[in-house]
Amino acid sequence: MIKGFRPLLCNLVLTLTLCGGAGAQLTITSSPNPVGSGARAIGMGGAFIAVADDATAASWNPGGLTQLERPEISFVHDFDFYRENVRSKDHSELNSQETVDLNGVNYLSVAWPIPWTIAGRNLVLSLNYQRKYDFDRDLNFNYNTVGSLFGGGTASTLSKYRYLQRGELAALSPAFGFEITNRISVGAVLNLWYHDILPKNEWEERTEVRSRGLINGVLAPFNQSKLRIEKNYENFDGMNFTVGILVKPTERLSLGAVYHSKLKARVKYTEVVRMSQVSAFPGYTRSVRPLEYDFPSAFGIGIAYRFPGDRLTLSFDVTRREWDEFVIRDRKNSQFSMQKRSGVTGLPKNQSPNDPTYCVRLGAEYVFLFEKKPKQNYLPSLRAGFFYDPEPASNRRRSWFGLKKGSGHPDDFFGVSVGAGLLVHNRVNLDFAYVYRWGDNVRQATFGLRDTSMGVDQHFLYLSTVIYF
Repeated sequence: MIKGFRPLLCNLVLTLTLCGGAGAQLTITSSPNPVGSGARAIGMGGAFIAVADDATAASWNPGGLTQLERPEISFVHDFDFYRENVRSKDHSELNSQETVDLNGVNYLSVAWPIPWTIAGRNLVLSLNYQRKYDFDRDLNFNYNTVGSLFGGGTASTLSKYRYLQRGELAALSPAFGFEITNRISVGAVLNLWYHDILPKNEWEERTEVRSRGLINGVLAPFNQSKLRIEKNYENFDGMNFTVGILVKPTERLSLGAVYHSKLKARVKYTEVVRMSQVSAFPGYTRSVRPLEYDFPSAFGIGIAYRFPGDRLTLSFDVTRREWDEFVIRDRKNSQFSMQKRSGVTGLPKNQSPNDPTYCVRLGAEYVFLFEKKPKQNYLPSLRAGFFYDPEPASNRRRSWFGLKKGSGHPDDFFGVSVGAGLLVHNRVNLDFAYVYRWGDNVRQATFGLRDTSMGVDQHFLYLSTVIYF
């Protein structure tokens, strides 16, 4: 899936209660960014379930692996730029623009078609590295509260927030594709998320809040504080599987279906809180405990048609992801009972329902074949796509009397993509893709404040190389 919904996987929730003149309380929700696989598939808008004819099939539909005819290795790198524009009616001091730049290895694979057949049928094996989620996010903003004093006058708290989130999650994925008949192929992938194999499977949060209290607009003596919260998520261990099928009723029509199972994982969670005030002794707490995550399952179907002449291919996908299954289990306050929180908001699960999302993708690829040339030394191609890629959300908004229970309706995000490829001497394939994804009036639960939302712009650039043997 393309980055975006911004899925997401496990959301990390921070509640800050500051000691000041009137006191201030703000809740921030943040989540990882899902990552799509491969420049070619992304260039087609991610509509690849019924195409799946390169090594990234292990990510989109392993049933397509049987279409690989030669051993190959592939490498994909991506560059990402995120921008969030905060808009608040009641707290104009929140209005700001935040950006994040990041890049990294997106996908690595080795695929090997078995040189002999099994009962006359083809078998293809592959080993894949897939980066699935990025946690990078920065927020820097001010937040002010004002209250009334007994007998008249006002007390206010002015706070400056700095929030940083970093990390990633990836899977090592052995896969196979097997040909049942000339027109039906199946495949399966085992996704291993163990920190012993992938030690960088961890993330962190850093939050710093500086506050000062005012009485009737005048700085109150000895009423300044600094709060620092550090959260580390380490030793991530889990496993899930993906199965897929590819059916070709005709030489030009392809149908595909894929199922991604729920991922159950454990993580070591460490939280350190430091509090200092001018008029009080410094405070320090440290907590270490395991957390359990259930990441949602997903099911997708696709259709693709290759037009006569083998130049133009159109594809269409729909994927449903069960975000109500995204749950964090925590024994924070009890040794025996397990608290269940929403992975989208971090709130108690019964207060934060999450509807499933339906991602719809349409893509096209055009290959420039030169019929007058007996040998195609250079084979260029162009790609484009459009998609509707909603993010899970609680839509739990603040009223005059506190936070309401969320409707669970997802946030609407849309995107377009373009890409190009060049096959050189039938040995090396070079691809790139650019994606622009946007959402307006979204992420209203980030701060949990009434009439506060974000406008989001995301830009992605994918570069990949495939070498055939």
